[in-house]
Amino acid sequence: MTYKIFLKNNCKAEIRSSYPRSIFSLFIMTLCLSSLGVFCGYIILAQNQFGTKERSIDKSVALEVETINTPIPNKKIKDIETSKLSPSKTKKEIENTANISWKSIIIKPGDSLALIFSKLGLSAKSLHEIMLIGKKTSILKKLSPGKKINFHIIDNELIALNYEINLVKILEVSKYDNKYIAKEIDIKLDSTVKNANGVIKESLFLSGEKAGLSDNLIMQLVAIFGWDIDFALDIREGDSFAVLYEEQYKEGVMVAEGPIIAAEFINRGKIIKAVRYLDSTGQNNYYNSNGEAMKKAFLRTPIDFFSRISSKFSLKRKHPVLNKIRAHKGVDYAAPIGTPIKATGDGVVNYVGKNGGYGNTIKLKHGGAYTTLYAHLQRFAKNMRRGEKVKQGQIIGYVGTTGLSTGPHLHYEFQIHGVHRNPLTVQLPKVRVIDRKNIAEFKKTIAPILAELDLIKGKNVLSAKYTKTITKEIKLDDG
Repeated sequence: MTYKIFLKNNCKAEIRSSYPRSIFSLFIMTLCLSSLGVFCGYIILAQNQFGTKERSIDKSVALEVETINTPIPNKKIKDIETSKLSPSKTKKEIENTANISWKSIIIKPGDSLALIFSKLGLSAKSLHEIMLIGKKTSILKKLSPGKKINFHIIDNELIALNYEINLVKILEVSKYDNKYIAKEIDIKLDSTVKNANGVIKESLFLSGEKAGLSDNLIMQLVAIFGWDIDFALDIREGDSFAVLYEEQYKEGVMVAEGPIIAAEFINRGKIIKAVRYLDSTGQNNYYNSNGEAMKKAFLRTPIDFFSRISSKFSLKRKHPVLNKIRAHKGVDYAAPIGTPIKATGDGVVNYVGKNGGYGNTIKLKHGGAYTTLYAHLQRFAKNMRRGEKVKQGQIIGYVGTTGLSTGPHLHYEFQIHGVHRNPLTVQLPKVRVIDRKNIAEFKKTIAPILAELDLIKGKNVLSAKYTKTITKEIKLDDG
């Protein structure tokens, strides 16, 4: 109300009709409430439809993750947590997140991990982080052709990889908290115990093969008895052997042979038995039935048994080149050029090089009293230099015909305090034995194994009589 109107009404308040205004206000209010109701109903309906759709998507994603994320055999892989998927993501985003796969790559000659990463579209940063782990992943610097390497990939990001180092060990690299970690996983092989036996007629190799032994098992047999038997000189027709050994299986397929559990060798009527036993040092070694180690301080021969002795130890031998009487202070082993030569004992290289009529020569010192010499070598093994330490059985050189030689052979000498001794008959140092306090337990442990050998020995008599080999599967607890 204006001031003029107030004066016109004699200073009384203006009175206006409210009826038309009330109808208009009611109409406006009804329209607003109706609009609000429609809007709220639309919102509620939209939320119900979106929730149903979202639950359907989540369910399908969970099913897809569960289906795709099937673990590789012999591996345990952590499932992807679907709860981490944000509800606000669209269906397409969620489906991309669930793009999970394992890829198995067979390594080809010339392949490197960097090349494989590039082919798979994996980042160089991931490769760099993996190689920075250190010693455990250093094996990935040189991949072996023919082996498999498996990759666990999500959205082109490497989550895990595994690589078979050998038959019983796998390297696994996994990503946790945005950091790669590596660990080695041991694989347990299934083993089966078998036996074989035979009588030597032509050679140990032929008789061993006839008995069902592989070349690998025959070489293991030679290694066990090589300290007591010179397989180049001592073997005779009618000698016999019996072997208990293991075969290793992985997923039902035989992948390895050995080790030999126990063996018996009868050489010229002399019976020698050996049993594999876990000793107090935590190592598996071979012992005879009295608890004496089969491994001696020295091997009887520095060369494998596919050689022959062409000249024995003699103080009055006519030299084949000089054509005059000259002491032969060692033993000559005739063998093809390039045949590996082994150190007969632990020692240190005292001399390596050319040595007059000896040609290429290596001399080893074994402690203070013993020295061995190897002559007429074609060449030396790598890293053979004065002062280098060598282990018993280590390859130190190869058979040749250098120096005063009429053909390829190894000349081998054995000295005690500088005095030459006959390598074939010299009394070797005493061997390690099972501790007296443990001998009772040792004999108790090996008793059932020796019983199995006796059983095989009985079969060996039949084998000799009927000139056939008997091989069957046994269990250690059968006898």
